[in-house]
Amino acid sequence: MAVNAFLKDDSNLNHINSSGGVVSEAVGGVAPIGWVSHATILIDKALSDYEVVWAAAGHPHAVYPTTFVELLKCTGATPMIVGD
Repeated sequence: MAVNAFLKDDSNLNHINSSGGVVSEAVGGVAPIGWVSHATILIDKALSDYEVVWAAAGHPHAVYPTTFVELLKCTGATPMIVGD
């Protein structure tokens, strides 16, 4: 599924627009793990092209090194095509 198809569903868009309310973190610093409520987590399939992926670590200026496969495992994210 591509992101534009996912976003056509208003319930999905509402989750994206309110991520700060769901995880109590600033957008841009939303860590991929440790969420206090259920949310749909998406991951760009293009990240699988990189050996190391830098993921948000709970603050807009903090990241940590990981891999695409590790992010899929620890988050249960849905891989999607984000761009062309």
